[in-house]
Order: sequence, then C-alpha cells, then structure tokens
Amino acid sequence: MSMLHAMDTILDRPWTVESFLAWEDRQEGKYEFDGRDIVPMTGGSIAHQDIVFNLRSLLGRLLAGQAFRAVQEMRLRCGVKIRYPDVLVCAGRPDQTTRTLTDAVAVFEVLSDDTAKTDRVEKLADYATVPSMRCYVLLEQTAMAATLFRREPGGPWTATAHTDGELVLPGLDFAVSLADLYQGLTFQG
Repeated sequence: MSMLHAMDTILDRPWTVESFLAWEDRQEGKYEFDGRDIVPMTGGSIAHQDIVFNLRSLLGRLLAGQAFRAVQEMRLRCGVKIRYPDVLVCAGRPDQTTRTLTDAVAVFEVLSDDTAKTDRVEKLADYATVPSMRCYVLLEQTAMAATLFRREPGGPWTATAHTDGELVLPGLDFAVSLADLYQGLTFQG
C-alpha cells in the first residue's frame, strides 16, 4: 500500500494527538498534525537550510551552560496540534529519548512561498497555546528580515519587524544578530 493510500485510509476516522503520535512514530518521514489533517513535511531550499544551520549553531553557543536547549525540527505539542518548528528553544534539558516537546520558550520558522501563510497565521495561533512560549520569530529567506512576535505569559502577541541589528528574545538572556543568522547568504537588490 502506498503512503498516500495509507494516509487516505487513516484520515477516514477522527484523530487525536495521541493516535497521530502513535502513527507518526511508525513512519519514515515527518508529518505535522493540524488538528484535523496530516501534513507531510518537505525539505527547504539551500537558503532555508543555511539560515536554520546558522540559527541552530548560534543558539547552541549562546545557550551553553544555561537552563535551555535549542533543537532543530523537533515535534512540539500545541494543544490538539503537532508542529515541527525549524528551530525551537525549550526550557530545561529534556531526556535524550524525548520525541515530543511541550515547553518551548522560543520558536523560529524560516518562511517560504509554500509555508508563509501557515507560518504567519495558523502557527502564530498554534504557538499561542503553549503556555511557556515567549517569542515566535519568522525569518525571511529572500532578504535579511525578521518579524519578532513577543508576549508576556498568557498575554497577546506584539510584533516588531527587523531588517538589521539584533533580536532581543524575551525569556532568554541574550540577543541574536541578524547578520549572524544570514551569514553566507547574498540577496538581490
């Protein structure tokens, strides 16, 4: 049976987060669950991969010795949904066998034409359901630019756009340089 056919059959019945996680743990690829549908995760462009690598490397250095950990493409439970942020920072040091996180403090998504609407609208709402979440950062891949959504615990998001300088990340004791995040990339115009 093909994966597509298997997914069609699976979606014929209602899903819970638990049934989705049990199903995904048996799959070779990665899938998000938007509360209703299973969404296959696909690879990104070279620019996307470079930004994620730069971010993950930078956060790894900045978080050394702190009570936080940066992880890449790790499952995050957002209420009744499962998302795979490009990079997230979680509180504490999860056990090495952990497969699903629930305590993200910061989430980073690199935008693409295919995912921009989902990242800007749906995931903004999804990440708001994570009580520990303090910031959500959208990184453009066609220009050195970021949108930083921040909030106090339980409060609304406030957004600021950045095209240079540093992103001060609430809940963490440091800022991230945009120049460092986009190191090695060049843009038209």
